[in-house]
Amino acid sequence: MAIKRTLQQWSVEDSTELYGIRNWGAGYFGVSPEGDVVIYPSGENKGVAVSVPEVIRGMRERGYDMPVLLRIENILDSQITLLHESFRKAIASLGYKGEYRGVFPIKVNQQQHTVEKIAQFGSRFHHGLEVGSKAELISAISQLKDPEACLICNGYKDANYIELALLAQKMGRRIYLVVEKLNELKLIADIAKRIGIRPNIGIRIKLSSTGSGKWSESGGDSSKFGLNSSELLEAIAIMQKRGIADCLKLIHFHIGSQITKIRVIKNALREATQFYVQLSQLGFDIDFMDIGGGLGVDYDGTRSSSSESSMNYSIQEYANDAVSAIVEACTKNGLRQPDIITE
Repeated sequence: MAIKRTLQQWSVEDSTELYGIRNWGAGYFGVSPEGDVVIYPSGENKGVAVSVPEVIRGMRERGYDMPVLLRIENILDSQITLLHESFRKAIASLGYKGEYRGVFPIKVNQQQHTVEKIAQFGSRFHHGLEVGSKAELISAISQLKDPEACLICNGYKDANYIELALLAQKMGRRIYLVVEKLNELKLIADIAKRIGIRPNIGIRIKLSSTGSGKWSESGGDSSKFGLNSSELLEAIAIMQKRGIADCLKLIHFHIGSQITKIRVIKNALREATQFYVQLSQLGFDIDFMDIGGGLGVDYDGTRSSSSESSMNYSIQEYANDAVSAIVEACTKNGLRQPDIITE
């Protein structure tokens, strides 16, 4: 007996579903009616659609071999704008008295062109950079032209790293050296005295709160970086003894990467604001709360905290919760509301 088979015609919708482009495309990628993968530079699957196959054909006509890396500058611009607009809305709705300052961690993408474009697109928001090594610091100094933008120095710091940062500060750059180990604080004090400058000092606080997902162990009490409560007291004593207590301008925390749950961020914010309250009550005039980074990327489109490749919050929800936590702590204790930095 012959078996009659019918072939179903493959559609654009079938391809869209098969490759999950709605899940990971985030409004910047889609499929055209002709079946081409297209890029929407402004996001939300709106505006001009650029065909990826047409771009590749044009590159081959110019003699380029595959594979190639396509860098879409407009998406960088769109994401920077989204971040700052989300905090602007949160600040306006909650009547926050401080400002928002974003910084881009160079370790995320060290390619010169990418850093150049982020500095360029971010200049209208005074968007800064974050570095974790002397090499990244040299790059950041050369790329960051905006005198209002913050340059946050994290990572291991030897004498050369610290001296370069302080010399850049002396030239007018807005640089903050974040202390992650007590010996760094002593080096900063010695080098700043030799150079003749009052350093901008930050302290990384080691919170008990941890992140969620694959990299949750990079935060919390087991984290390699940051000062715990007893070390913080020792740091205060060192600053007072060296006469640089007035130089403490920033506190920082980071609880991990690809954080899947907004509840985890809320818990960390509540804990971190108590350090701000206690330091302020001790007489320290803190200008900035650097609440780190680690926001999740929705790789699979599920918007679920049960997946390590997603998260259950939006950037706007993150901004709202960050601003709300600091407003609550400052209002309750009658304190000045500091500027907020995210990485």
